[in-house]
Amino acid sequence: MGPPFSEIAAFSPIHPQMKDIVNAKLKFRERLAPIVISVVSICATVMLLEIAIRIIKPQDIGFWDSHSIRRVQNTPPHFVENIPHGRANLFGVQVSINSYGLREDEINVPKPPHTFRLLAVGDSITFGYGVPVEETYVKVLEKRMNENAPANIRYEVLNGGTIGGSLGDYYHLLNQKAELLKPDLVLVGLALNDILVYSESGSILGQRDAQRHGRGLVLIRKLNRFLLRHSQLYIFCYARLKSSLYGSGVLDINTVQGLNFVALAPPSAYQKEAWGSSLRMLSKIVEFCRGRGYRIAVIIFPVEMQLSPAELHFYRDQYHLRLGDEALSGEPQRRVREFGATTGVTVVDLLPAFRAHHPGDLYLRNKMIPADASHLSIKGHHMAADEIFRVLRHSLVDTTCPATADRDRKPGRGRG
Repeated sequence: MGPPFSEIAAFSPIHPQMKDIVNAKLKFRERLAPIVISVVSICATVMLLEIAIRIIKPQDIGFWDSHSIRRVQNTPPHFVENIPHGRANLFGVQVSINSYGLREDEINVPKPPHTFRLLAVGDSITFGYGVPVEETYVKVLEKRMNENAPANIRYEVLNGGTIGGSLGDYYHLLNQKAELLKPDLVLVGLALNDILVYSESGSILGQRDAQRHGRGLVLIRKLNRFLLRHSQLYIFCYARLKSSLYGSGVLDINTVQGLNFVALAPPSAYQKEAWGSSLRMLSKIVEFCRGRGYRIAVIIFPVEMQLSPAELHFYRDQYHLRLGDEALSGEPQRRVREFGATTGVTVVDLLPAFRAHHPGDLYLRNKMIPADASHLSIKGHHMAADEIFRVLRHSLVDTTCPATADRDRKPGRGRG
């Protein structure tokens, strides 16, 4: 029997190139080992933290998940709409969608006699992001109106808000549901992030730059949605992590959410086009309503950075938002009021009333949402309802059943 293979290998000459290959592999393994150990350690730590948070401080896995109550149409212009009969525990509150796609209990169709019906259309502010339905401005307004109702009249204010909606979606809802619901008055809840460029069909245009800059974030967004649906640890950290990434500049809020602040940004060609397009879209909604005999009013919701110089500086400094002086001047509100004066539409500008109160009480804050510049708190919803009622009360209280019945029987054109 010959010598063992190990002895042959020990005394066999090795080609210099083979030595280099072997040495390179050994060095690679030496460098890779710490990385593998670190990755495994991080994964193990994350898994342990995930288990710990589920035991010690379990999170609501559906807090950010709206897929059971909201959908986006598959075909252009990709309108956003509520899912009939949808149910969710969303943003910490119970949400129910009725058979007509409204955030309501079931309603009577056709409309009962002696009923004056308002239909509020808008985005997540009107929908009531993070607020129980009975505390939304829609339902608080309904309560105020019925407390002051003339004899034999009942007021209904229906919530047609959609999360992530815009002017095109409001028009779509009216086009699909108004004839069935027969509102006497349509309330358009106009958020400042509705000021965008729209196509004739109502889809949002002019997003190329935002999409181009945001392509690298596509995978991150998909991962974000996945983790929000499956990881309680991620849910626990989500809002704080997002605020930290914006604050540190790792994520540029002007790129990720730039379209939400077009109306408040320094003047630009896109902003000018957005105002023209948005007011045309609003005119289309006005014409739709008047052509069917529905009165119309527009409510302008301010954002928190408009309420005081301190709030504006906070969002500029903390999140690096590039906001123009238009925020404090109230320029967006002035444009909409001017539109109302020209078209004869009642405009309820909430900015003066909100400026008279401490801004920290008017916008949503909770353990999961440390700062929100757009969505109203319960107090904010109540204040909005009170101001809407103050502006509209005389025309609403003077409404009589015969006038309502005549409007239902014979559509006609009228002023807002």
